[in-house]
Amino acid sequence: MRGDVLVVNSMELFGRTLGRGEKTGFRYGVASFPDSSPISIDVKAVVGVKEGPTVTLLGVQHGDEYNGMEVVNRLMEGLEPSDLTGTVIGIPVSNPLAFNTGMRVTPPSVGYENLNLNRVWPGNPQGLLMERIAAAIWENAIVGSDYIVDLHEGGRAFMARYIHARGTQETDRLVGDEIRRLCSLFGQGVPVLGGVRTRSHMMGSLSVQAGLRGIPCIGPELGGGSRIWPEFVETGVQGVRNIMTGLDMIQGEPVGSELEQITAPESSWPKTENGGVMYNRCELGDIVEEGELLGVLKDTTGNLLEEVRAPYRSVILDTRYIPTVYPGDWTFHCGKIV
Repeated sequence: MRGDVLVVNSMELFGRTLGRGEKTGFRYGVASFPDSSPISIDVKAVVGVKEGPTVTLLGVQHGDEYNGMEVVNRLMEGLEPSDLTGTVIGIPVSNPLAFNTGMRVTPPSVGYENLNLNRVWPGNPQGLLMERIAAAIWENAIVGSDYIVDLHEGGRAFMARYIHARGTQETDRLVGDEIRRLCSLFGQGVPVLGGVRTRSHMMGSLSVQAGLRGIPCIGPELGGGSRIWPEFVETGVQGVRNIMTGLDMIQGEPVGSELEQITAPESSWPKTENGGVMYNRCELGDIVEEGELLGVLKDTTGNLLEEVRAPYRSVILDTRYIPTVYPGDWTFHCGKIV
């Protein structure tokens, strides 16, 4: 419950004092452009009338992922302090620079760095631009929270429907049980990518760094294609409300808790040997057997170049949205079913 910050009648958030029973939104400056105009993020907060857990929701760490923004906004709009135990903090757009350029990461033309926000946590207040933005969010919203929901999707080229819950052996020891609980509460049959095989370049992700500090963080991946999909937004909103219900923050019945939820301990992306046009032969959530056809790659005159097949029995976590691929491109995200 935000450590030493949350007290009986008020809490501190981004330098503001919020009273119990308050619902608010404001803009907070995290850096500045060369002309000294501010680089800001929007912050929303609902402080329940009763003390309880603090849940922080983040959208748009990557600038071409839009559904998380809508999930955060719809959730915050639908919450009232009188019906809430605890506190919910929402940041619809965590990376305004990538968002404003429509790119996954901040381009070199902004800050001369090309950094991925979700690789630099917990940030550095004296570091590069993206590290400073991460540090501002980390110190003001992540530290002291009890749970984090970091909303993602497939971005421009992919469609996704799963929960990223992969960590390390240390995060699994510290918060593994709570992460598995959050995934189960989210429910709705959304598959989970778990396990402790985080690659070295992912150690700066929010889920890993929060977990190392004892804060469970899950990353629902819902949607893609650089557009807002109502069905994926609804899944995200309902999943977070399911979590809040399970944490006794709001009243209600969970939706979709009876649906089977597959957990994959590892995953892989079959790669192409050629450039071409991908024709999907599988859909999100499909269960495929080892060697089953996932897609066919053709040239622009329709000639077959190669087939893409499942490396093992899998649940499909991501599919192609943009069909054009280069040699070695990711194709379909296969979560291993043990």
